[in-house]
Amino acid sequence: MISLKFLDQFGTLLEKSLSSAETYSAVFDILDRVIEFKSATLFITAPSGDRLEVAESRGPVTVDLAAEVPFLQGEGLSGWVASQRGPVVFSTVRRDRQIRQFCSLVSIPLWFEERLLGVLNLGHKEPGYYRQEDKPGFQKLAGHLSLIVEQLRLRDEIRDKNFQLEKLLQELQTTQTALVEKERLAAIGEVVVRIKHEINNPLSIIIAFTDLLSMQCPEDRPEFTEALGKVKEAAQRIEHITKALEKVESSVTEEYLAGVKMLKIE
Repeated sequence: MISLKFLDQFGTLLEKSLSSAETYSAVFDILDRVIEFKSATLFITAPSGDRLEVAESRGPVTVDLAAEVPFLQGEGLSGWVASQRGPVVFSTVRRDRQIRQFCSLVSIPLWFEERLLGVLNLGHKEPGYYRQEDKPGFQKLAGHLSLIVEQLRLRDEIRDKNFQLEKLLQELQTTQTALVEKERLAAIGEVVVRIKHEINNPLSIIIAFTDLLSMQCPEDRPEFTEALGKVKEAAQRIEHITKALEKVESSVTEEYLAGVKMLKIE
């Protein structure tokens, strides 16, 4: 029934850099040579552990055993077949319902320790094609497939954890950058307060006395008025810079002179 010599090929699949979908497809390529079937479906246990999801299917239909065989109390595939812990063979299934596609079925639970990894269902159109005496071969097939599914699960789990770690690292780096920026702004804020106190007070006196002197300059000495105007203009420029410092919201620098960078002030 099962060409066991092909089973060793499953081990080589793990040595290739294939995705889970590509690996399952390759598994079914081997199954095509290992055992005959009309349709085959591999169900993998979802990460939540509460349902089986189709990972790969070959043939015209999905081999849904729950639709092919009446289970007691509606337990279905995962509740009844999986609990058997070994291959379940239905040598002959009566074609008394249109929904049934097969006359011979086998369901192979894939277990790793105490965890159900998935189920492989095979369906054949000939009654009696799968027999009870074939169970040892199906059990060996289950062992090979379980190893592959478990390795893929671990690989995906490691990949997901690495992705989460990279995301956390990016968030940490962003937070660290924000904290450094906050510390820089706090330091700039302290400098601004000191500048306002140490510069604005004498600056106000300079501007006030410049205005007073300008009013007292004789009309026949315009050069005095012009000079005082330049002093006032320079003082107002300093005043504008100190006010601009109050609006600094980042520690971004810009090139002030050739090769010299200073804090960017709008």
